[in-house]
Amino acid sequence: MCVLNNKERLVDHIQDLGLKNTMLKILDRVEAVSKKHEIKTTDFLNPQEIVMACEILHTVRDIQYVVSGGYDEAERKLITIFPEYLEGYGVEIPIAVFEIKGTSQFEKLNHRDYLGAILGLGLKREKIGDIIVHNEISQVIVHESLKDYIFYNLNKVGNVSVKIKELEISDIIPPKIEYKEIRGNVSSLRLDAILSLAYKISRSEAQELISKERVSVNWKNTTKSAQDVTEGNIISVKGKGRVKIAAIEGKTKSDRIVVSVHKFV
Repeated sequence: MCVLNNKERLVDHIQDLGLKNTMLKILDRVEAVSKKHEIKTTDFLNPQEIVMACEILHTVRDIQYVVSGGYDEAERKLITIFPEYLEGYGVEIPIAVFEIKGTSQFEKLNHRDYLGAILGLGLKREKIGDIIVHNEISQVIVHESLKDYIFYNLNKVGNVSVKIKELEISDIIPPKIEYKEIRGNVSSLRLDAILSLAYKISRSEAQELISKERVSVNWKNTTKSAQDVTEGNIISVKGKGRVKIAAIEGKTKSDRIVVSVHKFV
């Protein structure tokens, strides 16, 4: 089975202490899979944690893993790790889904309301996946171990009484992603040039944000202003939100590159 003689070596390159500790916890689970031939699942991870975990797990021999958040576009996902010889047979993903509906038609509940009510039951954020709000209902994805506790204890969100029922994973309706399109032209596909267009800031301001480690590309922090980006890349700036390079549309007569960026709202 896999060898994890030096877990610290696998996370030495991670500067963020919180992220490093999360990766070490995942490696503890890998060790249990190796030594005890068990199936282990992480807590729900954010996109940055998922990218980092997959990079590390990919280097470990004799294990396999599945990443799932209930639906393909889920932002928060958990990773189920199992011995390679199982090849996925008998491996269940411990996810449960609830529909929560307020009984009042006069008070509209939002994501923060639902999350606050669930955490108010004494639960930890890492046990909760995506919360998808659709008009008067929400669909909440949680770790399966919590489903009975939530079902019998969640009866109010804010001041609104709610009804709750369990759903099948196939019943999940992905959220409609709203964005503002920003279209313009840039001298190159360098990260600082794209940031300048997307966030309406100067190149020097973009470079400063990057140097201060406030920018990530595809959930990985970067300090390289000259890094090229490409179509489909997700760029996040702390305090300024997230954008996607929707399309690279060609060049103008003056040889500048025409880019369409979606800024999520």
